[in-house]
Amino acid sequence: LKERLMKKTIILSFMALAFAFTSTVKAEMSLSGYQEFFAGSVDQSTYEGLNNTHIDQAGIKNGQYTRITADYSSTLDSGLDFSGQLTVMSRDCQGGDQDNCGTVNHNFVNVSGNFGTFSVGERFGAGAAMLSRLTASGPTAEPDGAVFKTFYTVDSVNVYGSENEQNYATANLKALYMSNVYSGFSFAVEYTPNAGEMGANTSGQLTAVTNGKWSSFNDIFAVFGKYALDIDGVGLELVYGQQTGNAGQVNGNNYNDLEESTYSAKITYGNFEADYRKNEADNSGTIKNGQDGNDEGTSICGVYSFASMRAGVCSVESSYTDTNNRSNSSELMTYSADYSVGGGVTVGVMYFDHEQTANSQIRTDADGVMTMLSVGF
Repeated sequence: LKERLMKKTIILSFMALAFAFTSTVKAEMSLSGYQEFFAGSVDQSTYEGLNNTHIDQAGIKNGQYTRITADYSSTLDSGLDFSGQLTVMSRDCQGGDQDNCGTVNHNFVNVSGNFGTFSVGERFGAGAAMLSRLTASGPTAEPDGAVFKTFYTVDSVNVYGSENEQNYATANLKALYMSNVYSGFSFAVEYTPNAGEMGANTSGQLTAVTNGKWSSFNDIFAVFGKYALDIDGVGLELVYGQQTGNAGQVNGNNYNDLEESTYSAKITYGNFEADYRKNEADNSGTIKNGQDGNDEGTSICGVYSFASMRAGVCSVESSYTDTNNRSNSSELMTYSADYSVGGGVTVGVMYFDHEQTANSQIRTDADGVMTMLSVGF
């Protein structure tokens, strides 16, 4: 009954949204673009627990986020602000380019007013909108962009836990409400019918089990709250949120529903900013009555900006307990810097050290350097 009422509420919201558009005027539109290229060299001493002597993926890579974006906005006769975004990837998603599909496939509309902003379409969710994530907004947009992982091979046998909250940075179809800011407080509410739905005219990927975990939850409901204040030039942002979702059954195995808590704290002073972020999903998506669980991820980052240059450091850790009740962990350190040359051109460099350990055995040990060239236009 609760799910039927929620779905009816979403349908009524869409009807009200469509009704509001009946008196719209022609929207103003702007086009922008972005392209990036990377080069890297990695020393991988251990691959899946063995001494590595033959894997070398050094070279030049296309970035994952090259795109052309159309932003449009208009004010309706009713006084509501109507805006949206349509992103076109540079790849045709065919043949060898299929892995680049769905990376930044934003296609959504917003309606804003005194009530806040209501958004529907293919876009990131409440966690991406509210949490502090210097792993993504710091120099070179790494390690969150994970381009550096294309220059070496991580362990594909074991599970090491999630470095971000479930369904993060996945532009599946969803409805999102973001409030205005009231005395420093704001909140966001998200409803995603199916995490496997990527905008095609199908029901999407209704069930999916990857590495023994349920990966496409249904009826995801997320609520995040943020409180921000400034005391004598010191800024503080505190964010807390929870996500729930439904799993199901595959091959006679029942999987745990999604129940996750995520929070972050960010402090800024002058040109310096630092944040702490943690996600705790426990046994979400694992087989019921099994021993898998304790799925957690933590990041601690600091960034200092001066003139046209930024320098940053990040520590990202994740952990997981597998079916045999053995502890797995991943530890990543990154040191990065970028410089805005001008005219939309930015160059950057990053050094990283990544180690994965499963049941007290080192499965992955790699360190390397990656450079970046990005152009915005």
